[in-house]
Amino acid sequence: MAGTAPPELRNRLGTKVIPKLRTGVGLALAIEGSVEVSGSTAASLGDDLRQILAELGLEGRVSIERR
Repeated sequence: MAGTAPPELRNRLGTKVIPKLRTGVGLALAIEGSVEVSGSTAASLGDDLRQILAELGLEGRVSIERR
């Protein structure tokens, strides 16, 4: 399964689609996102995202790239 989801449906993926996929074996999920922010906002946003990922136990498993 691959594609894009509009903002108003993204939370529902976690409550509707993912539980259905968990009925199988070997579920693997990949998430990719991008956002454009001003240079002054980029460092702060990166720090915030790294902290959230750490709180979720995903530190080192999810990378944040700056282009």
